[in-house]
Amino acid sequence: MWSLAVFVALLYAVCDVNYFIRTFFTVVHMLLLPGRVKVTDKHTIFGFCTTQDVDFLLNHMNNGRYLRELDFCRFYWYGRTRFWPLGNAKNLLQGECMVRYRRMLPIFKPYKVETQLVWWDDRSIYFEHKFITLHDGFVRTVAYSRQRAIGVNLLEYVQQFPECRERPEQPAVLKGWIESNEASSQQLRK
Repeated sequence: MWSLAVFVALLYAVCDVNYFIRTFFTVVHMLLLPGRVKVTDKHTIFGFCTTQDVDFLLNHMNNGRYLRELDFCRFYWYGRTRFWPLGNAKNLLQGECMVRYRRMLPIFKPYKVETQLVWWDDRSIYFEHKFITLHDGFVRTVAYSRQRAIGVNLLEYVQQFPECRERPEQPAVLKGWIESNEASSQQLRK
């Protein structure tokens, strides 16, 4: 019995066990849900801010946890839409993320994260994520993330999904963010 307790304690000390447990349950949940969901549909996952999610003040979600939640949002989106794996893509990477924290997400409050594919170009797909507390419906945080595909033209790849035959208009906030990132890249290349 003691050896099991030591093993579990060591495992928690060396690995982020909860991350892998949640990843497992996210994948199982995706596989058990019947049918396929449209690529352009809004997808929702639910969460609960626990003591493992808070910052040093112990009263609201740590900024880093938001980014971790976005991983699960994307896992879920890829699995439910069957967008994953990307045909001949060598890799699909998180390229950038822009987060706007509007109001803190309090400890012990349930929330949902709505994720939607909002735009794509030849190299990347762009998501909008909204963290919304369930008790008041307030959008606490808005994030945009860019997933970069290496080795595949996404403009061609998304054509296999009927709902993506026409690319939507690029949201203004996304346009400004992409321009800002390009300016930053140009500056770093000097």
